Amino acid sequence: MKRTLKHDDVVFMFSASDPGAYAKYGATVVAWGAPHSLNDTKRLTEMGIHAVSSISCQTVGAHDLHAHPDLIEAFARDIDGNPIPVPGLEHHTVQGTPYYYGCTNHPTFRSFIRKKLCEAMMGNPSGLHIDSHLGTAEAALSSGGCFCDFCMRAFREHLSAKTRPELLAAAGIASPDAFDFRKYVKNLNIPRDAVNNGLSGQPLYQEFMDFQLVRAADNVASLGRIAQEIADRPVTLSVNACLPNLEHIVAAPQCTYLLGEVEHGAAAGNKNLHVPVKAYLMAEAIGRPLAATASMADWAFVKDNNADQLVCLWIALAYACGQRFMVPNRVRCFSKETGPAWYCGPSSTFSPLYAFIKKHASLLNDFFPVGPLSVPECLPSSFETHEKRQRFAHALEKGNPSPIQAGEGAWVFPRCRKDGLNVAHVVNITYDDVRKKNIPRTNLKISLPENLFNRNFDTATVHACGREPVKVPVEASDGKVSVVLDEVALWSIIAFEYWQ
Repeated sequence: MKRTLKHDDVVFMFSASDPGAYAKYGATVVAWGAPHSLNDTKRLTEMGIHAVSSISCQTVGAHDLHAHPDLIEAFARDIDGNPIPVPGLEHHTVQGTPYYYGCTNHPTFRSFIRKKLCEAMMGNPSGLHIDSHLGTAEAALSSGGCFCDFCMRAFREHLSAKTRPELLAAAGIASPDAFDFRKYVKNLNIPRDAVNNGLSGQPLYQEFMDFQLVRAADNVASLGRIAQEIADRPVTLSVNACLPNLEHIVAAPQCTYLLGEVEHGAAAGNKNLHVPVKAYLMAEAIGRPLAATASMADWAFVKDNNADQLVCLWIALAYACGQRFMVPNRVRCFSKETGPAWYCGPSSTFSPLYAFIKKHASLLNDFFPVGPLSVPECLPSSFETHEKRQRFAHALEKGNPSPIQAGEGAWVFPRCRKDGLNVAHVVNITYDDVRKKNIPRTNLKISLPENLFNRNFDTATVHACGREPVKVPVEASDGKVSVVLDEVALWSIIAFEYWQ
């Protein structure tokens, strides 16, 4: 049976330079990793860790580019036929050659990726992770491309097979059989550096984006099949899904679970935490578990400002929302001011939180959200068109769902299990930007609608990191059930005890 992510999983992003870190955190997955050797995979498996290897669909490394010159022809191309540079890597050159997007519709680059996949699977890992899985679609979203011959031919076939006649008529196309999208765009006389903005109002713009996103999802599925064929057994498949960006959900149905660099707005303290909450709700609605990390800019801020306590808040929030936050043992940073770096979080700060998670697995696994952040019904099950993605987004945003408030500075996330167990996660989001500390809340009253759980409660047990469980009474009045917590330092889990 193929493994997936459990709520109490402790996920490492990359392999630990010190193997002792795995035991310190109680690691269960190395999810992003790198190509593992047979010995590495064996060692991780013996430790009970799900070992995953990774590849990227974005660009070509220095050694490969100069060892295989044909790859230069496989770069994604803008409307003038020039290769499209990867944003953020413009100033990184390899013997004078910048990093350009590879075209995942070009057979040379597709062959290169599959060669890298074979190398990644040589260590017999139990899973494959695909970074920058959008491939050419990422170049399309950032710069309007790719307009290479292979993309143009595939888009013409896409139009012939899937496009509505009225859309072709709106674009002035009698038949797609001989249609040249590159020529069509050139005739619009849009400046090269503004192709995306200039095309956005044109009839075929969204169709072209849908085409590139579908091709990216098909590529992900193909790579997953090859990985499984090589392993000769089921292997997990994941991609770097930067939720809540809608373009990143197209490949989600192909995956076992998702990993994701989610913007947390570290420079704004706790002001933008609604963004990861939205990402976690999306993952729940898609039906694919998510293990998140912050963006490289977030990690650069944490590193430069010693904001470790802010990361504790991110960890608590992810698990309270039913997802996971990857261990900040060793993560990548990047800022325009300081460039690339690594943040290596102190285990003394973070490992107690992950120990709390493992200890309370029974209050985490197999629950689903209820209340304002519950998953709507009748959502699309695939996301290959702009219309479906918008319908999905609108359904999630209907009524402007947000966490239940408890006083000022605390969010409540009620969750249920099918056997009737009900819990409420309370996350204290009160964070002092100046002192870089979470400020404990005292005598915090938690009130929930009485009909939320459809149960009558007598008492509840409160679990918190670093504290012994405490029983508290539950009061029912005015259509609400309430408990008072003497203190919430960061994150508490209320387990309700009911009577019939």
